[in-house]
Amino acid sequence: MTTKVLIVDDNEPYRTAFRRNLTIQSYDVVEAENAEEAVRVHEQEKPDIVVTDLSMRTPTEGLDLIRSIKQVDPLIPVVMISAVGTFEEGSLAKEFGAERVLTKQRIDEQIEELYKAIEQAKSAGARHRELRGKIESISGDPETASADSIAQLREIIATPGQHPVLLAEAYDALTAANAREIRRALEEEIQKQGGEISMEEIEAALKEELPELRRFAPETVKELKTAEYFFRRQGGDNPQPEADFSRNVGFSYCFAVENEAKTRLRRKLNRFLSDSGSIKMIKDLLDPKTRQLDLFYHQALLRLQQNIQFDFTIDNVRQVFQRILEHESRYKPDGLKALGIMIVCFGRTYEVPTMKAKKRIANPLNIKAFDSDDETLHFAHLLVSLQHYRNPYIHPEISDMEKVSKIRETAIECLKRISALT
Repeated sequence: MTTKVLIVDDNEPYRTAFRRNLTIQSYDVVEAENAEEAVRVHEQEKPDIVVTDLSMRTPTEGLDLIRSIKQVDPLIPVVMISAVGTFEEGSLAKEFGAERVLTKQRIDEQIEELYKAIEQAKSAGARHRELRGKIESISGDPETASADSIAQLREIIATPGQHPVLLAEAYDALTAANAREIRRALEEEIQKQGGEISMEEIEAALKEELPELRRFAPETVKELKTAEYFFRRQGGDNPQPEADFSRNVGFSYCFAVENEAKTRLRRKLNRFLSDSGSIKMIKDLLDPKTRQLDLFYHQALLRLQQNIQFDFTIDNVRQVFQRILEHESRYKPDGLKALGIMIVCFGRTYEVPTMKAKKRIANPLNIKAFDSDDETLHFAHLLVSLQHYRNPYIHPEISDMEKVSKIRETAIECLKRISALT
């Protein structure tokens, strides 16, 4: 199968020369002269790899493109070619997801290396997409995941040099699939320790910090007390290395928030998912040919991401939409990220430009607990961030123990805001 390469450069003679060289090597080549056009071409052509210049209309437009294209397709390989790029820009390119950074002045010397990089990237991309398909099929219904599926997730996580996106998604899927087993193990650990820490004292302290606790669902209170128990066991805000319960803490805080949010939003979610108008609206937000997000809606979300750095990608939004269309009224948001995405997309009132006129999305989830749509967006941001903090494969330079206080702080803030939901 022919490898399709997207070349992005505002210098037309350079694009033409590059296209000729790649075509001679039997590559299929498509072109774009700036970042916005590249996003459109990517949507239409589905290239296997993107090769982009760094400096185009702005000195760092290539970096902006890498960030935008990874929002849409986190696994697509990107090679950046720079004429004047600094070491810092090269480091940023790799941080944003570029596989290689080459120097334009030396491209003739490095052309064979580029061909090799393209082929390696294509093979890796195909492998990554296959693995991601497995992860998506399991995470679509984690409660029914088989032992074989769980073993596959463990294998993906254990593979040396695994793509960080796959590590993070596999970990979230594994946590969801093992939720019951994790809760059982936590309960056994608490019983084993006996009365070392009083649950009555924990509940009393929580009621002072969260007066709304009396109105929370019993399962929420249970998980929150479990989280607080392990938080104290490992030293609270000053965690002790010899008592590392950070993953237990992260799981229990996240589940407490997720359970209470879903409990409070259950009727609104059920009404939304059972409404044929909602299903039609979601279909209208997808391109009927590619099943990707409609380009206008995609651009609207990218603009939103420029103001609020949500810890989800445009592709995550597509996944949620596809699962809603697949399951309709039977759909259950699988985690805080999916719940946050639904609130961002359907829990506020906003307009999306289209070819003909603006499309108005008028808070179809009917969330009225907050004073403004900005407050609603902040709530969604907190939900998504909480799942983000829990995942050990996101920002691995920060230890799990360092994240614990942030997880607790975010969970408590989420629960305070959730208490306003009716």
